[in-house]
Amino acid sequence: MIQTKNCLLLFIFFFCSNIQATVFEPLSSDIQEPLGIYYPSVPDILKINVQTVVNEGPCVLTDYSGCTLEDVNNNIDTSNNFKPEVKVRFIADDFLDDGKISNATLRLRGNSSRRQILKSYRIKLDKKNELWRGERRLQLNKHLSDLTRVRNKLSFDLMATIPHLPSLRTQFVSLFINGIDHGLYTHVEHVGKEYLMLRDWDKDSNVYKAKGFDFTMSSELLLNSEGKPLDEDFFETVLDIKRGDEHSVLLKMIAAVNNENNDFKTDVLDKYFNLNNFLTWEAMNILMGNNQVTTDNYYLLNPKNTDMFYFLPWDFDSTWGYDWQPSIVEGKFATPKRYQGPHNLWSTAFGKRFLLQPEALDLLNQAVKEIKENHLTPEIIASYTNSYYDLVFPLISQSPDLDNLSTNQRTTAAMFAEYNEVYQGLIDSVQLNYDRFLKSQHSPMPFHMYSPILNESNILFTWEAAIDLQGDTVTYDLEISDKPEFAPGDIKFSINNLTGTSYATQWMLPAGDYFYKVTARDASNPKENWQLSFSEYSSEDIDFIANGIEPFTVDISGHSPEPVSLDIIIDGKRKDWKNVSFWTDFNDIKPKKSVDWRKAWFAQDHNNIYIAYLNDSKILKNKLWAWSIYLDTDDNSMTGYQMGSIGAEYLLEGRFLWKYTGNGEDWSWEKITEVEYAIKKKFAELSIPKNALNNSSKYKILLYGANNYLDNNAPVDLMLIQPN
Repeated sequence: MIQTKNCLLLFIFFFCSNIQATVFEPLSSDIQEPLGIYYPSVPDILKINVQTVVNEGPCVLTDYSGCTLEDVNNNIDTSNNFKPEVKVRFIADDFLDDGKISNATLRLRGNSSRRQILKSYRIKLDKKNELWRGERRLQLNKHLSDLTRVRNKLSFDLMATIPHLPSLRTQFVSLFINGIDHGLYTHVEHVGKEYLMLRDWDKDSNVYKAKGFDFTMSSELLLNSEGKPLDEDFFETVLDIKRGDEHSVLLKMIAAVNNENNDFKTDVLDKYFNLNNFLTWEAMNILMGNNQVTTDNYYLLNPKNTDMFYFLPWDFDSTWGYDWQPSIVEGKFATPKRYQGPHNLWSTAFGKRFLLQPEALDLLNQAVKEIKENHLTPEIIASYTNSYYDLVFPLISQSPDLDNLSTNQRTTAAMFAEYNEVYQGLIDSVQLNYDRFLKSQHSPMPFHMYSPILNESNILFTWEAAIDLQGDTVTYDLEISDKPEFAPGDIKFSINNLTGTSYATQWMLPAGDYFYKVTARDASNPKENWQLSFSEYSSEDIDFIANGIEPFTVDISGHSPEPVSLDIIIDGKRKDWKNVSFWTDFNDIKPKKSVDWRKAWFAQDHNNIYIAYLNDSKILKNKLWAWSIYLDTDDNSMTGYQMGSIGAEYLLEGRFLWKYTGNGEDWSWEKITEVEYAIKKKFAELSIPKNALNNSSKYKILLYGANNYLDNNAPVDLMLIQPN
């Protein structure tokens, strides 16, 4: 498409380097840019003066003629179409005063940035033929969340040297409005008509900005017979139309992406996308740590009269080690694991189908490695950051920027020390992001959780299967808490190593509001390779977003059996238990394994506790240790042997009762006694003297089916009963 972006760079990249092979094989659909479209490589600060011109008139949705700078700055509500702007006289070092009273308009830009003290602005020149550097719009970004104030420029400057991914022109700006110093800004090129024309691309091409677009069809995207949106405002809640009038090819692409009966490579990837562009875009996001790019913060270019869509970059505030910035770490705002590495693709239908292709992960690994080693080396990054520092630091070290740096430090000296530490860390952040990418790709993909279903006294939890790209077995841990933080003391129930995507149990907790969390774990390394669901929860009561949890409410209270006079004979017969309530385990293990709990009973009198269980197959009397029973007798998960939501003071392994003597994690047990035990085929019952359990009155009992010791890699079957 058009000419080469940089012939010299491409020549070096493909022929003159020491690269023996490249994943970026030339394609006829490769996107290219003409030479010389980016600003000079030596950065500088451009001084811009803006003088507002206030006229008589109203400042309302239909007439902005009387709007003032105050009206503009107070426009923090983005839920409506009211976008006040004020006329201004725009003067820059390379755009001299034309003598006109006003030659442009100024308005706010951005969404969340509107509520900040220092605003971001858009300046639009009045004349289409009197442009600044070939551009009509200046987008002046404050980047308050970026302590360094250089992350966006660094990103776009580096991308300007990399094939297959068009970049944006950027410029540091010292902005004065009505003679008042507003400090440092970064102009980032507007993606629109002038952007296309500067690159010799058809100005009537379709350009969309993603705003919650997941590559699926929705009512917002419906078109009329002419290919225009039925409701343009509604359409633009998903895809903001920057250029173009006819959008039928967009819907054809979406239909192809979601047709799982077609061939993904032929009918989707090769027909509608350019593999080199997509791999470069995703590799750059991974290496720069741009995790907020799943369904937002990028552009799609559909050149006129083609079926092709190209990814274009946008917004890199939260990159280059942002997750490790002290203020982010302290505020618990780091990016969730489900957006790290390749996982950020899983939120869209296109990204998910791509990752499910057998060769996809290998292609992505090659692309990331190649770009890192050839375009994002520490030396290359340092050459840019070093060239920015003496321009930027004098501006951020004085008002108004100094007063609004993204740091929790209280003294100026401490602010500068943290700034310099974070700034220097930009150079090393690519390696950190690369290491995280290599590690994170072994964790399962994120998944969806569903609202629990309460049926009388039983509750059913269900969730979507978590996919592991390496094909490893995935197990699930389920936890219930009465607080969204899921602190250890707030967890009321947990069960680990579930192999299915549902779990049902009798509800035994008080009525009230609860939260549940499912953690998917790669069975080959469950401690490191884990993943949470897509669910998020936030409220005014917590100062962070709780990831991977689902709230629910239960309006019934569970009940606890009281000590009674019982006539239970330990003889392996079920007749003594017919009037005793039971717990049902709905976690059916397939294929069939030795230990698969079906039902369990608990009863107690003044002298003994009684436990009975029904297995799915015949109980092996010579291997009773596989039907282990852990007993928490103080209702404290932090004491005893820690196992999920219980801390077991005692273990019944076969007929022998053991007492825990360790530190909570090591395997240290002391044999106490042999208990009364009877088995008949699939049914077993036992009794334990209360004096052997320190005469406890509280019990949490975890039935642990150790199939993994009977058969390698077989699933463990867990069942928790909580009579108190």
